[in-house]
Formats: sequence, C-alpha cells, structure tokens
Amino acid sequence: LYQSRLLLLTYKLWKAILGIYTNTTELFRICANTANEAGLTADWYQSELTEEDTDSIDSDRTPLLNRELLRDAPISVETVFRVDRSILYSSKLVMERRALESTRCDLDEITQTILYKKHFPENGSTKTPSAIVLHYCLNRIRDSYKLANEINDRATTKFDSNNKLHEKKLLELWDLLIPNEKLEGRYSEQWTKIGFQGKDPATDFRGMGMLGLDDLVYYAKNYPESARDVLESSRRNRSWRPFATVGINITFFAVQTLRTRQLQYFLFKYGSTKDIYHEFFCYLFHSFDEFWMSYDQSTITIMDFEKIFNQFKRNIIHELLDRKSMVLDSSKDIFIQYEKAK
Repeated sequence: LYQSRLLLLTYKLWKAILGIYTNTTELFRICANTANEAGLTADWYQSELTEEDTDSIDSDRTPLLNRELLRDAPISVETVFRVDRSILYSSKLVMERRALESTRCDLDEITQTILYKKHFPENGSTKTPSAIVLHYCLNRIRDSYKLANEINDRATTKFDSNNKLHEKKLLELWDLLIPNEKLEGRYSEQWTKIGFQGKDPATDFRGMGMLGLDDLVYYAKNYPESARDVLESSRRNRSWRPFATVGINITFFAVQTLRTRQLQYFLFKYGSTKDIYHEFFCYLFHSFDEFWMSYDQSTITIMDFEKIFNQFKRNIIHELLDRKSMVLDSSKDIFIQYEKAK
C-alpha cells in the first residue's frame, strides 16, 4: 500500500485535512465507523462478559477487554488492515508500534496509550464501541508480529548435524520426495537429485537455517503430488534448476514479505500461524514452477534463474497488493474454517 511516495504524501495530506474538519483522528474514525456498521455497542460487550470476567476486574484500574470474547467480534479483515496501516504511518505511534513488535508486548497498556493519544472518547475508556474495535485489531496485529518473531527465530536456527531432530527431518525430506529410492548414506551425491549442491545438504541451509528445511518438508508432506511434479519438472535437461536450492530462495522471499509487512493482509485474512505461513510458501513454490514453465523451455537455462525469479517476485508483490487469494488448496480445513468464520 502506498508504494509511491507521492501517494503516501497525498494520503497524509487528506488525513490531516479530514482531521481538522472533523476534529477526530483517522484511527478513531476507522474504529468508530466499523463499530457503527457492525452494530457494536458498549452494552453488547458488557452483556457478553461472564460473571468470572466481571469478578476479575480490579476496581482500581480501567477494566480491560476479554480477548477471547473479542475474537468473535464481527470485525472485518479490511478494518484490521486499515488499523495496521494507520498505526504504521502514524508519527505519534512509533513507540507503540515498536512495543507491538516486542516479545514482551503488554497489549492492554498499548491499547490504553493509543486510545489516549488518538483522542478516543471518554478519556480513552476501553468500554466504548470504538475501543472494542481497536483492541480487537491490536490483538490481531500483535499476533502477526508474534509469528514474525517465531519465523525469524527459526530462520536463524542453524542446521546442526549433531542434532538428531534436525537429521531426522532432513532424512524425512528425502523419503517424502523420492520414496522409492533408498539413500545410500547421510553424505551422498544422491542429494543433488533433489536439488542440493553437494554431498551434505546442511551447507545449503546456512542462509535460512532450519526454516528452509521446515518449508520443504511441509510442502512435500502436505502437497506430495505438487512437490513431486515440481521436482520432476526441475530435473529436465535444458531448463534444469535445483529443486531444494530454489525452495530455499523462495523461503528467503517469503520471509522478506513477512518482515516488510507485505504479507499482513494475508495473515489477517487467514490467521497468523506457522501453518498459514507454510501454506503461503507452498503457493509460492508451486506458482514459481508454473511461471518458469510458461517460458520457452528450449531457450532458458539456470543462468536465467535470477532474472525470471525477480520477475516472479514482482508479480507476487502485486498479487499481495491486490489482495489476491494466494492459497494452493482452498478446500483444506484451515481455509474452510476461515470461510465459515467470515
């Protein structure tokens, strides 16, 4: 969103003019309008509180909102995304945005600070309908940051040949991709058959750590037909490209979209979980193979990989900006559950 500096400046100017005219902040307008459209009221929230919730409230402080209850609030993905963008572009909420990114994030404290800074009614009371919307959105935004932290941790976890779990997962990848061929040894030229660069695949994971292996195993396990088709496609003579190495490059790109927040809408739509991230990786890997195969196979070689991959990445960024449904199998339970919850 607002990839052009001119568009961003125009947006900020319009926001300032509207703020002066209405004497409200953009963040409040988003939350208030959503509350009105969804029919949320303070009475709705209070009526949903259980006796246990009420008893747990400390009378010396403002009552904070029940997060489990808020997960069922009728608030759209669009609203969460707009709140996220509003906070991202707000010069007054830099500290709050950084706090949301922290692993020790105090969501209640952040909510109350934003309510006060952005001039929500009743001196930033958490009981107002607009506060209910804000708190719900911040909860979803915080979840996306938690996922980013988890993914980053996994990407910086080095493959350790002395770790039995790491070794087991690597051997599992072989069995998933080439189940009918026995691996002769842990260190073998056979690994090049699935796109590693030498006898020891561990050296290929240096850039993305265990996340690169996690992604490949998830793809091969959950989409075995697609993974084997892509592997077979990658081994064609002239247009050959190393399956595993391509996968690790795709992992790097997927993590980039997460770190630069270009994946936010996708996460808000389907959920900020590791499985959802892995599903995005699977979509990328499958789609890249289709993109590669769309070229004249008699004219391209591995030397064209960087040029073609860069164009593919640009296409994906546009798809993310257009909020395209980027899933490989929409009939899977996790996506069916999302559709039911909409």
